[in-house]
Amino acid sequence: MIRYDPLALENCYEYNYEPAPDEIAALLNVGASVTNIVVTKGAVPLFTRDVSVGGNQYTDALQKEFHLSADAAEAVKLGRANGDGVDESRRLPVLQSVTKLIVLEVQKTFDFFRASTNGQRIAHMYLSGGAAQTTGLKDTLQEEFGEVVDFLDPFRRIAYPDNGPLAEAIRRERPRLAVAVGLALRSFDDL
Repeated sequence: MIRYDPLALENCYEYNYEPAPDEIAALLNVGASVTNIVVTKGAVPLFTRDVSVGGNQYTDALQKEFHLSADAAEAVKLGRANGDGVDESRRLPVLQSVTKLIVLEVQKTFDFFRASTNGQRIAHMYLSGGAAQTTGLKDTLQEEFGEVVDFLDPFRRIAYPDNGPLAEAIRRERPRLAVAVGLALRSFDDL
């Protein structure tokens, strides 16, 4: 089975960031049920791995801990609602428990990458996907790995309207759109 998400993610990164040939970066696409990890050197993907942890695990953990519906748990996860009185001090530890699972899998991936590439160092990490903006994920990755961690901007070099509902949706959902933009940028010249 061909996995398109990692390839689209790398395509989006390459187009928007034009990395130097020796620049090593990690691209993390935290989707609903899978996190894609791509380690790239310049415009060449060196290593990809899919991990079966994603945004659904955050939602499930909140549902179980606070007896919420799926919709209410999703709103709490994204910080859009307090879900029947779930305050920040109770929400954060539940989110952090899932974040630790993601960090563990990323650590395993990085350890394998370093062992197979004579210890090459990842200089930058880019987050994308529907769960990328989950409270604490970016900060925890930054603390754990010491690399610079940013949200992948799929519209860094792509113009879009400055105002209106489309512009607002793009600004709000930017990290979620990396795979879609990477697929849209795919060239058909080679087919």
